[in-house]
Amino acid sequence: MSVVVSRREVGVCRQEFEIEVPASEVDAEYLRVARDYRRRARIDGFRKGKAPLDLVRQRFGDSIGEDVSERLAPKYWQRASEEDGVHAMLPPSVAPVQAAPGQPLRFTVTVDVEPEVEIGDSRSFELPQPETEPSEAEVDELLEQVRLQRSTWVPVERAAARGDRVRGRIHRSAMPGYAPEAAAEDDQDRDQDDRGPATHEIDLELGDERAWPELTDNLTGLSAGQRADFERTETDEDVERQRGYEIEVEEVLERKLPDVDDDWASSLAATIETVDDLRRQLGEQVQAQKTEQAGQQRTDALLDQLRERYPVTLPEAVVEREALQMARSYANNLARQGFDLERQQLPWEQLMEEIRPQAEKRAHSSFLLDRIARDDGVEATAQDLERALEIMARARNTNRGRLRRELERDGGLEMLRVELRRDRTVQTLLAANAPPEEPSAPADEPAAEGED
Repeated sequence: MSVVVSRREVGVCRQEFEIEVPASEVDAEYLRVARDYRRRARIDGFRKGKAPLDLVRQRFGDSIGEDVSERLAPKYWQRASEEDGVHAMLPPSVAPVQAAPGQPLRFTVTVDVEPEVEIGDSRSFELPQPETEPSEAEVDELLEQVRLQRSTWVPVERAAARGDRVRGRIHRSAMPGYAPEAAAEDDQDRDQDDRGPATHEIDLELGDERAWPELTDNLTGLSAGQRADFERTETDEDVERQRGYEIEVEEVLERKLPDVDDDWASSLAATIETVDDLRRQLGEQVQAQKTEQAGQQRTDALLDQLRERYPVTLPEAVVEREALQMARSYANNLARQGFDLERQQLPWEQLMEEIRPQAEKRAHSSFLLDRIARDDGVEATAQDLERALEIMARARNTNRGRLRRELERDGGLEMLRVELRRDRTVQTLLAANAPPEEPSAPADEPAAEGED
């Protein structure tokens, strides 16, 4: 006999189930819970655990009924979802209910379910085949980056030019209308007040995109000991004002690049002896990077075609959860970079609105990959899980066992398995659409005996 009394649509991919637990099951669970209460209860006139069961039921009836409901509801929802083949996309919402002895327990479950879509048997996709072989120009570019990293700065007796490094001081004037007395009253920390005058050391490379363009423009052409003034438009309390600056050059330095020869190449690593060795290793780095980029391009194309092939409308809550996870990941990345989330208020509403289109795509892709994995029997292996835990443990500076326990406590381990299963599904689809291997060139046939 089915435990589902009724089932109805209450929204897009949202269904409401009325489930009934037989009175006999309620009574059996009620008795088990009541006995648990008796073992723990302290009732005047009776030794602990020895009070009459009827008295315990009378004294704790409401609490027992709530506990019975909390125990039976998940169990019977699981049975109902298996009977009706329900695939929930989010944890269900169970309406509060209290069990009573001698009566069946009826409760209502609202759940966001998978949209109906027929995933076909075709696993063929038209995927790009980017070139992964490194070119000479790419190796030259990477070699130049290595030279820049190994370069030194030497003082020069000439005017500064773009690409040079300048050390000195910058003097900032007060913002127009600035009152020091008012600032002292308004600001608890005068060091944090950027409206008043100040002097700071500067050390920058002319042309650096991170620096003000005005600094590069006004420092260019100055020699050590020279000064220059400029004005810059800044915003104070939403009003644009001109503020004056004076810069003073103390030292001009020129970048000195190392010569590319075998001696320099061999100083970079024990595995390198010559420039040819260095170029070969740089070529391998370029190829590895291009191979990774090619894999990402193929994955993106695969997911784009998968979404186009199987359009669906997902539950709103599923998209919201994906957007929230993306926003949290973004905030965590900012925090790791030193961004003070408490002092700097992020525009969360705007951020969530900007994230939403990407969240819809990710949720759509995840749903389709989960369906394909279920249909094709794809599962993450134990090796996949252990490898992922090892990588995560190193990133968090902890050990794998401690990380596993932390993830098990908050449900993160199961989510990790889900993500690994999706990754394996993608890899399986990519492997099924791998480009054909180039046939090997036939060996030259030996000349027939007696031929020249």
